[in-house]
Amino acid sequence: MLTIIPQRFAACVYFTAACMAASVAFGQPQLSRGKRWVRSHPFNTMALTIIAETYDPQQYKSANLTTTLAWKQRSDLLQESAAAKLPWHLHLRPVALRPAGLTDEIKVRLKNLYDAHAGCTGWLVWDEPKRPEMFEAAKTIAWLKQTYPDTLVYSNAYPRGAALERYYGGELPAGGYSYEQYLRDFAKIMDPDVLMFDMYIFREGGGTGNPFPTMMDARKVGLETGKPYWAFVQSHADERRGYRMPSESDIRMQVFSHLTVGFTGIAYFTYEDQQGPAMISNGTRQRRPIYYHVARLNQEVLHIGQALRYLDNVNVWYLPGDGNQVPSAVQRWPEAQSPIPALRAVRIEGQSAKWKDILIGAFRDDAGRDYLMLTNLWHAAQASTSQRALTISLELDSRITTVGRLSRETGRPESLAVQNGQLKLTLPGGTGELLRFGDARFPGLSD
Repeated sequence: MLTIIPQRFAACVYFTAACMAASVAFGQPQLSRGKRWVRSHPFNTMALTIIAETYDPQQYKSANLTTTLAWKQRSDLLQESAAAKLPWHLHLRPVALRPAGLTDEIKVRLKNLYDAHAGCTGWLVWDEPKRPEMFEAAKTIAWLKQTYPDTLVYSNAYPRGAALERYYGGELPAGGYSYEQYLRDFAKIMDPDVLMFDMYIFREGGGTGNPFPTMMDARKVGLETGKPYWAFVQSHADERRGYRMPSESDIRMQVFSHLTVGFTGIAYFTYEDQQGPAMISNGTRQRRPIYYHVARLNQEVLHIGQALRYLDNVNVWYLPGDGNQVPSAVQRWPEAQSPIPALRAVRIEGQSAKWKDILIGAFRDDAGRDYLMLTNLWHAAQASTSQRALTISLELDSRITTVGRLSRETGRPESLAVQNGQLKLTLPGGTGELLRFGDARFPGLSD
C-alpha cells in the first residue's frame, strides 16, 4: 500500500471536492437491510435455473456464480445446491400467491424448504409486479423479513419500454404516471431490500438497445431510498422476441456498464434454455460459448466487487467517441472543463467507431475517499474483447504520481506509475477498471 505524501494529497482533495459538488446529495444514514446484506456477503452473481436434471452445482460454480437462483420450489434443486454448499435464493412465483395471497399452507411449505435445505440467503418475491399487485407482494415480503431476518428479501421490476398502463395496472391517473414513479412505488409499497429489474438489449440484426434510461432511473430511486440496485442481464437468445445471443464483448459491456453505475448484484437470464439457447443446453448439460464468457467475466466481477460492495456511486458521465451520440438519460462528460480537477482530460485513442465510447463512474466510500471506474463500451455481435479493445489516455494533475488499480485478474491492489501527468490504459471490449488517485487502498479486500 502507498502513503499519500502532502503534495499528492492536495490533488486527491480536489478530486473529493469535485465529486461532492457533482454528486447526488445524501448523508451517511444507518445502512439499510439490503446494504448490510450486500456488505456481509460476496458480490452476488447468479443465474436463473429451473431444471434439476440439468443443474449441476459444480458446473454452476465453475461459471463463478455465487448463488443458485431457483425459479421454482423444487426440493431436488435446493437439495443439490445445499449438498454443494452453494447458497440459494428462491423465487416465489405470483401464481403461487394467487388468489388467496400468503396462506398458512404456503408459509409451512416455505419453512419446510428452508429447514430441509441449508444455505438459503434470499427470497425473490413476485417477478415483474404491476402496481396493484405490489400491495399483496408487500405482505409476503414483510413476513419473510420478520421470519428470516438474516436473509435478503426482494423483488424484480419491469424495465422501461412497455406501455405505462402495464406498469400502473390499468387506466392511468389524471396526473399521469411514469416509469420512474413505477420504480418509486415498487421501492416504497413493497419495501424490498434490493431494487432490481430485468433488461435484454441485444437484438437480432446486430443492434443494441439503450440501457441507460432504466439503469439511471433505478440508480436514482436506489439512492433516494438507500437500497442497493441489481439487474438481470442477457445471457440467452430468443428468436421469437428478436434477441441475439450476446457475444463476449456484448455481455461484458452490459455487466461492466451496470457496475460503473453502482450496481452491486448481477443475475443472468438464463442458465438453461428457458426461452431460447442459453448458457447450458437442457438435457445434455452442454456448455455454450456464452457459459465461458460469463465464467471469465464473473471472476473479474467478483474481484472488483470486493470493493464495490462498500462504495456509493456519486456520479456517472458518458464520453462519446468522435461523431458518436450520447444516449438519452446519461450526461456527457464535459470535455472542455473536467468536473474532476485531478483528472484534467480523458481521451479515446485511435479511429472512431460505433459504440467506441467510455462510461465514467465516480464513487465514494464511508470515509469520504473517492474512486473512479472507466468502462470501454465498444462491443458488437460476434466480436471478442480483443477485437474491441481501446486505449484511453488520462491527463492528470501533475502532483499525482500514482494511480491505484484493483486488479480484475487477481483481486489485489496495484500501483500504476504516472509519468509527467500522463497515464494510458488499454481496456478489452466491454470491460472496466476500478481506480483510485494517489494510492491503492480499496475497501473490502480479503486478506
